[in-house]
Amino acid sequence: MNVGLYVRVSTAEQAKEGYSIGEQTARLGKYADAHDWTVYKTYTDGGYSGGDTNRPALQQMIRDIKAGRIKKVVVYKLDRLSRSQKDTLELIEDVFLANGVDFVSMNENFDTSTPFGRAIIGILAVFAQLEREQIKERMGMGKLARAKEGKWPGGKNVPFGYDYIDGELKINDYEAMIVREIFKMALEEKSSYTIEGELNRKGYKTKNASWGETSVRRALHNKAYIGQIKYGNEWYKGLQDPIIDYDTFFEVQEIMQKRSDHYNQSGRNPGKATTYLGGFLYCGCCGAKYTKNMTCSTKGGKRYEYNFFGCNTRHARGHRKRLTNGKTCKNRNWRVDVLTNQVFDQIKQLAIDPDYMHEVKTEPENNNDILIQEEIKKLDDQLSRFMDLYGIGQMPMDMLQKKIKDIDEQKIKLEAELHEIEREKEERLTHDQVKQIVKQFPDVLERGDFEEIRSIIGDIIDKIELKNDDIIIYWRF
Repeated sequence: MNVGLYVRVSTAEQAKEGYSIGEQTARLGKYADAHDWTVYKTYTDGGYSGGDTNRPALQQMIRDIKAGRIKKVVVYKLDRLSRSQKDTLELIEDVFLANGVDFVSMNENFDTSTPFGRAIIGILAVFAQLEREQIKERMGMGKLARAKEGKWPGGKNVPFGYDYIDGELKINDYEAMIVREIFKMALEEKSSYTIEGELNRKGYKTKNASWGETSVRRALHNKAYIGQIKYGNEWYKGLQDPIIDYDTFFEVQEIMQKRSDHYNQSGRNPGKATTYLGGFLYCGCCGAKYTKNMTCSTKGGKRYEYNFFGCNTRHARGHRKRLTNGKTCKNRNWRVDVLTNQVFDQIKQLAIDPDYMHEVKTEPENNNDILIQEEIKKLDDQLSRFMDLYGIGQMPMDMLQKKIKDIDEQKIKLEAELHEIEREKEERLTHDQVKQIVKQFPDVLERGDFEEIRSIIGDIIDKIELKNDDIIIYWRF
């Protein structure tokens, strides 16, 4: 009688329980010899879980059974065949017995050729399923405990922007740069389709593929970037360093929500600036954005309304307040007209006082070029390793050619983006160029051309930081 010996072991089982491939094969071989069975083939699945039947050797054995090549299947232990009650019974009843093949478990000392074996198989399968579910429950409890402690619960899907090192999420500088680019474009109200196109044009990749509209949207909704950890459907405060600040994250959520609604009731573009300084103001205490608000006051029996800029953390409402754990910023508010006039005075100062140009604070240059250069070097190293594998016969020529093509395409895009960054640095305004721009500023103010005033501010200012009574302008030169 031809028999098939089936052997399976996962890495964890081999390390902890001693179910090695060699040990199972040797014992099953002796067992077959003792019963004078002819071993047609030993089917070996090394490193595969018993949670499902998607295993190459098992599938080959099923094909051989249906072809009539074997009449008995022998395993060392029932759970070697499967740890799922449903899968075990389906294999035995719908594959083995349906094709006239008996099933023997050496360790449990029964086979399906006897009435007792057919009865006991269902009972043992129940216990195999119970053990599997208990393992899953223990693992789930462990993952939940890790999430509540702020630790990554484990799994393959580590958030883009982070590496999983020594049980912790650590920021991957290159990937974090891409995440910040995504949020920056979202703040500019670019659609997820537009962002996808920009990322792929620049040669940026996810951890294992090109960017798609879905992966962009997933990134924009991922609270891991503001220091939270997800397990199941719940989010917990994480221990990892955030990549995006709270205010930026929730401003993007609001923009995306408004985009889905297209336009508000007034029919205006909801992201359109309504103040000269809107979008440039940041809190020097907590890092959140300053945005326009309205308040009222009463004087001499008359009611007055006026606009002011306030820190978004100080004036948090709804989901913002919940996710800042009720903390509020104490940084001061600024009347819109007062702050605007003070910033305008500093712009005018640039034109009339040459020495003032050397005292201003400038924003550090974009260092994305360094991260891109490092990524290009990694691609070169990958190519070198592939060439070595081909040289020792471990990689076929067609696969090598595909790898070379993929790497070359990504390098071309990254080098183009590197060139663009270098061009932007070369085009960064000089002091003389700033002088020429700000000389026109008083005339533009007098004309009251809103868009032209905003354009000049955008040309010469990166951001404005407000800290108590201090106004710190970061200039673009």
